[in-house]
Amino acid sequence: MDIYKAIKLEKRRLKLFIILMIMIGLILPIILILTNLFTLFYISYLIIIEILICMSIIIKLNYYKVEYRCINNRLMFKTGILTKENLLMCDKVCLVHTNNCDYDLEIIIITSVVFKNKYLRPVEDNFLKRPYYKKIKEKNPDKKYYFQVIKRGGLKKYLLLDSIYRNCVKAVYTDESIQNIKIARGQMIV
Repeated sequence: MDIYKAIKLEKRRLKLFIILMIMIGLILPIILILTNLFTLFYISYLIIIEILICMSIIIKLNYYKVEYRCINNRLMFKTGILTKENLLMCDKVCLVHTNNCDYDLEIIIITSVVFKNKYLRPVEDNFLKRPYYKKIKEKNPDKKYYFQVIKRGGLKKYLLLDSIYRNCVKAVYTDESIQNIKIARGQMIV
């Protein structure tokens, strides 16, 4: 399936989920009023269910939210509802790797500079065991590297990956990330 069709289908399913949850959230109090069951048990049970419905809507919206833009060699993106905007300098991105595919896609970005991004973590010794990182570390052994993992965003992460590929031209891309970029560009259909 084409990635753009899959994203439209994903949006449609998300809207359907939200509409159904809102309908359930409105119907339950109406049923309680119509049946005249105003005991403490039913009211507390209804309140708990309403809280769970609101939490499920927020969690679902948080998982599928991703916004990104690239202006003047700066890639700014936000994944999730309550998170702050992340900033990456496109020239300083060293490596882009992806794990899994479809909804479980994880984008791992390794950069050499921390610039207004609190989500970048320093690369540790156990991270060195991965073969794609060893190549970069061999070129500059005294440089310090940082990484960020992007897990949220649904299928829109493919478009983010394509934007990273277009703007971060000095980065090294692993074979897995190249395969996912082909999916994002419509050259390979899943």
